[in-house]
Amino acid sequence: MNAHQTYGRRATDLLELEGRACRPMLIPVPGGIRDGSVGIDRHVPRPDVLARRVAELERANLELAAFASDVAHDLRAPLQAVAGFAELLGRREGARLDETSQDFIGHILAAAAAMREMVEAVLEHRRSSCGPVTPTWVDSKDLVAAVLGRFRTELDAAGAVVEIGDLPSIYADRVQLGRVFQNLLSNALRATHPERDLRITITARRLGAAWEFAVSDNGIGVLTEDGNRIFDLFQRGPGGALSRTGNGMGLAICRAVVERHGGRIGVEKAGGGGARFSFTLPDRGFGHPCRP
Repeated sequence: MNAHQTYGRRATDLLELEGRACRPMLIPVPGGIRDGSVGIDRHVPRPDVLARRVAELERANLELAAFASDVAHDLRAPLQAVAGFAELLGRREGARLDETSQDFIGHILAAAAAMREMVEAVLEHRRSSCGPVTPTWVDSKDLVAAVLGRFRTELDAAGAVVEIGDLPSIYADRVQLGRVFQNLLSNALRATHPERDLRITITARRLGAAWEFAVSDNGIGVLTEDGNRIFDLFQRGPGGALSRTGNGMGLAICRAVVERHGGRIGVEKAGGGGARFSFTLPDRGFGHPCRP
């Protein structure tokens, strides 16, 4: 509906600053430097100049992050007012309003709810990107079981079958790692295939001194050209695009959490259809006799 789309575009334009906040800034390598050495002093900043520039970039990042967070917080009150007064109007005058006017009130409430969901998602991305990380040893199988419990109703409604492999203990922030599994499961639920019951598989395998976790489904899958795009802010995969659900923040939050833990996340086609989302996390206890 038009009202919903307008709110979404304005929110995206205003809050996309969050996507630039808290990301590492890459300093370009000066041109003209050849293995060795001629004229390096002319091109490479002195250490004190370089340190000052890095400090300025970090300060700019913090300011952008603070601004995006402040905007999101400040939007909560007017959104609550819009939704509250629209609901009061519907209760007070509902019986005297014609069907078209009642539909208008429904559109207002739907747009306000969508905007509120997006604001909360932006704040969640802010916490995932810039909030404190408090790692501890996490039994990932217990964590996945707890996350699945939150989706029990949706999974039962979809007739979903969930298979969980042997999952290791990992040194990570339990809350943030839980968000990753929660968003990947939510993504699978939105991307169900209309012609088959949903099947989700959650596995882990060792890759050198790291663990690779994978959440695979037999849903509608992801196009190859969308493999990188869907991890950006406000970008949705085929499931969200078709169902008009989701706010395009879940996978961006996953990437922020995984990268802050020193890992990487990606997606590929799953065997037999669907998508396989995988992410790596360093095994901080690799070769350590005291790991759980």
